[in-house]
Amino acid sequence: MARTKNKPTRRRSNRSQIHKPVQAEKLAFIAHVHELRKRLFYIAAAVGVFAGLAYSIENQLTAWLLKPAAGQQFIYTTPGGGFDFLFKLCLYSGIAASIPVIVYHIFRYIHPLLKEESRRFMLGCTVWSSLLAMTGIAFGYFVGLPAAMHFLLQSFSSDQISALITIQSYMTFVLVYLLGSALLFQLPLILILINRIKPLKPSMLMRQQRWVILGAFIAGAIISPTPDIRNQAMLSGPIILMYEMSIVIIWMLNRRHRTPRRVVEMRKHDAELQAERQQKFEEARRALRETLMMQGANITQPSRHSNTKNSANTRPLGYTMVAAANPGVQATSNTVQGPGVASRQRRYLQDFTRPSYSGRLARPTP
Repeated sequence: MARTKNKPTRRRSNRSQIHKPVQAEKLAFIAHVHELRKRLFYIAAAVGVFAGLAYSIENQLTAWLLKPAAGQQFIYTTPGGGFDFLFKLCLYSGIAASIPVIVYHIFRYIHPLLKEESRRFMLGCTVWSSLLAMTGIAFGYFVGLPAAMHFLLQSFSSDQISALITIQSYMTFVLVYLLGSALLFQLPLILILINRIKPLKPSMLMRQQRWVILGAFIAGAIISPTPDIRNQAMLSGPIILMYEMSIVIIWMLNRRHRTPRRVVEMRKHDAELQAERQQKFEEARRALRETLMMQGANITQPSRHSNTKNSANTRPLGYTMVAAANPGVQATSNTVQGPGVASRQRRYLQDFTRPSYSGRLARPTP
């Protein structure tokens, strides 16, 4: 009875031990899902709060948005166009104001996966990326966007041609323009990240400078499609300046992490000693090989006063010893020996491998 009662309890305990790691993995995955849901909820709440605050100052935001157009009149073509414009304006303003909150929660979510050095590096990259993005947005809003709007709205207008632009298309153009300006100012940070993965040489970056200048003018022509070289230089100049600053920063970073001169000299001296030891080893091995070849040639030569049977029995043994020590002796000894050496070696091998019948009963002869 005791055994029958204890069996189910043992089975339950084994099952619980088997399912423990699976439940732990499920709980860990569920914990990650809960953490992600909590972070997304905080981000959505921040966007909603900042969008509500933007709705309270919608007049100021509309004036800031229309300022680069320099008095241009805009229209909307649907009954709900005004509401759509106001909703997008508040939503985009809330997202832009919530960028620090979004970056913070993303960093906190991946924080357990990073080491201490990586955390400091990611924090520094986040701060500098935000500063560069704000600088690019300010530059695009105060410098690039007015020049672009002046060219696009005033250069093609006449007495018979007038621009009728919807407010939605104008807002989309402004957002894309400012976003492009923010991304262009991220060039130093991108080069620093590449240098952290694979060190870059400042000389190589200087050689690629002409292509960067060409790309900067092409990007300036795309962002601000004006034929005036001054407007393009106003947009291309900061990109080229950022690239030059990136070269200087990378040179300073690589110089800081460069190996000290004393360590380089010690490594060079150690490499020279290692090469010298390797050369001495090769010379000693070559001398040993020549000595073995000479000994093998002396052993394989037949003696005048010794018996032919004894010389035939002793010579292959020395030959095999030398051949086993140095495989190159075989070709040399074959050239020294006479024509009967091969047959004597074959006969020696046959005698050596022949089974011995000593101590056994001889078979009766038929």
